Amino acid sequence: MTTSDDGYYAEAVAYPTIGIILLGGISDKIHRNPLHTSAGIAYTGLNDVVEARTRVCIGTGTPSGSINGEHVEYSESSRSPFYVLDKYSKVIFKNLGLKPENHSLSFTSSNIGILSGSSDAGAAAIGTDIEVLSGGGVPKFELEADLRAISESAGRSFYGGLSITWVRDGEVTTERVLDESAFNDYGILGCRFNVARNPSDRIHENVVKSPDYKKRIDSTQRKASLLMKKAEDADIEGIFDLAHEDTREYHRLIESVGVHVITPRMGKLMDYIDGLRKQMWVSYIVTGGSNVFIVARKRDLSDIMQSVEGLYDGISLLRVAGSSRPISVKLS
Repeated sequence: MTTSDDGYYAEAVAYPTIGIILLGGISDKIHRNPLHTSAGIAYTGLNDVVEARTRVCIGTGTPSGSINGEHVEYSESSRSPFYVLDKYSKVIFKNLGLKPENHSLSFTSSNIGILSGSSDAGAAAIGTDIEVLSGGGVPKFELEADLRAISESAGRSFYGGLSITWVRDGEVTTERVLDESAFNDYGILGCRFNVARNPSDRIHENVVKSPDYKKRIDSTQRKASLLMKKAEDADIEGIFDLAHEDTREYHRLIESVGVHVITPRMGKLMDYIDGLRKQMWVSYIVTGGSNVFIVARKRDLSDIMQSVEGLYDGISLLRVAGSSRPISVKLS
């Protein structure tokens, strides 16, 4: 068990994510690099706390870890938080003037109110802790690549707002194209359904088998370029209309290879929103989880929430969130 040494630690919060251009297909189970361009937003609660909170502390003895109070076994797997902590431990200890042979890094992480995307947020929070403890000595693009091994869309939480993860000639880079303030007039209803979600690896492993997968790669590249234009024009509704269309394309593709995410009840809610779109501006996104995210102008949220009552098992009021950030630090 790790014991406290000089009390060095960094604690950060990061926010879960929702896809805008949905990701399906990764390079391998170790590096987890996306095979095509994708995009997404970070989200938090409109009135309530929705976040991942992660503390990395320096101590002596055996490293320890926990997520939501559950012990995490030490592992050298690239998907383990310990892997990325070990990789950057030397630069952290050097920055703090500590001897590597006498110290270790441990972590505790908790998820609060998260519907989906918790692994993105947890990975991003660890990344921010590493940035702080290393004194900014780690290039952000390098750190993000290691965070993707934990969760393939971690860059969305790391950068916050609306971001695009570009895949060009095998090189993967993420950029934020709009910060959270651009979405101030819009809110999200996270409609939850009590069904088991498909593991993301099942989607990633099966979607690449589709004969239409090459078309999907080309389609996401075109959509990302269009998304950039919509971001430059501050066309928020156009951004979510693109996400609405991409939801349909994505799920047609994964269903063609036997992966069904949208249940009949989820489909019923989606059909209702499609009908409502003829009367007012509203949109939806369905990723790989058991949620339907309804996006609307804030002034319309109350009426829409009332009209969809009974079509879901639970609901959360959400908004677009910013980047991961430190909230508590002790470096001396």
